[in-house]
Amino acid sequence: MSLRRRLALMTTSLLVVGYVVFALVSVGVLETTLRGAMESKLNTIAHAASDIVDDDHGRPSVDADDVVQLGDLHGSDEHLGIYDEAGRLIFGEPLPAGRAASGLSVSRTEAIHDGHHLGWVAAWRDATWILMVRRTAILAFVLVGGILAAIAFFFSGLYARAILTPVERIAELAERIETSDLSQRLNATGRDEIGRLCASFDRMLERLQSSFDAERRFVSDASHELRTPLAVVRAETDLALRRDRTPEEYRAALQSIAREATCLEELVDNLLQTMRREATLNIRPVDVAAVGKEVANRLRTAATSFTLDCAAPEMTAYAHRASLERALTAVVHNALTHGGGDVIMTIGVQLEDVIVEVADGGPGFTPDALEHATDRFWRGDAARTRGSTGLGLSIARTLVEAHGGRLTLANGARGGAIVTLNLPRAKNPAVTA
Repeated sequence: MSLRRRLALMTTSLLVVGYVVFALVSVGVLETTLRGAMESKLNTIAHAASDIVDDDHGRPSVDADDVVQLGDLHGSDEHLGIYDEAGRLIFGEPLPAGRAASGLSVSRTEAIHDGHHLGWVAAWRDATWILMVRRTAILAFVLVGGILAAIAFFFSGLYARAILTPVERIAELAERIETSDLSQRLNATGRDEIGRLCASFDRMLERLQSSFDAERRFVSDASHELRTPLAVVRAETDLALRRDRTPEEYRAALQSIAREATCLEELVDNLLQTMRREATLNIRPVDVAAVGKEVANRLRTAATSFTLDCAAPEMTAYAHRASLERALTAVVHNALTHGGGDVIMTIGVQLEDVIVEVADGGPGFTPDALEHATDRFWRGDAARTRGSTGLGLSIARTLVEAHGGRLTLANGARGGAIVTLNLPRAKNPAVTA
């Protein structure tokens, strides 16, 4: 059974249950009201009859004028009988007995005159008419309830269809979607829960499409990058085996193969680094200034002019020490290789972040580089050399984001590229090595 039909049945069932409760209460109230009104009238007739009973030398009697007035009080459906103490009928109709008394509503009262007990009075009426009214009311409720149930089922089905149409569209879209085509969208405009669900589904599709596009680009770029050194290795090997070579020629071929193997090793290592996630990092409080000094000491020999400026002797951030060191190394190495001029690494604190800024004295980032320099395998025209894999800033961004931070690119006011790392600051922690 479809969800739409189940929703319509559930709505109709709730309505029917509520209607049945209402009908039962209504019939009960109606019967109680009618029976109470009838008994109240019989009590009134009985008491009025007891008031007109006179004392005739110890025997009850009724005046003719009082009888006329009493007749105006009750109708043809009510009956009255006045009895003496011995139970003999002195006026009215005898009270039915046995089976004839079943279904009667009877009101009895004593006939007392001037403190003397003269007999008793009975007023009665057949109460089966109340049962007939109850039966008629139940039939009317059943008839109306059936009509209401049919109407409720019809309109609840329409309402359920209106509600679930976006959900059906989501299901149909999910069935049509393949990893090769994630471009379709629901484009729902509603502001209710279903509209929010459709909007969330569209955003999820956008994220999936971005992830798949990035994955395809990654596979394509990785294949291209790996193909070049492998082609060189294959060419050198084929050339060396084509005929006998001198030891110097074999040595040159092996050196070329070794260089390409080193390039492959570095490329694979960089690819693994870009695939790292926060879950794989053991994040602890780390002294960023100490890590910056280690990076500066390692790369100072490769730099013509490299300066480290720390605002304080100890600035602590939540990080994985080895990963943070690799991220800083990648950023500084990129500045030394492609920036040129004086390279300055500044470490300071701003609000809740530890800020690491690496600035160089080169020409700065091009507009295209500002947008794509942290993408995998992206390389500007000036960097399209065999010595560059296009993964340095991508690795740094991946590692920084794995720490819950961010990496941004900018150009200095006086020229030169600026790479800024924002890392979450650890306040007064126990710094680990």
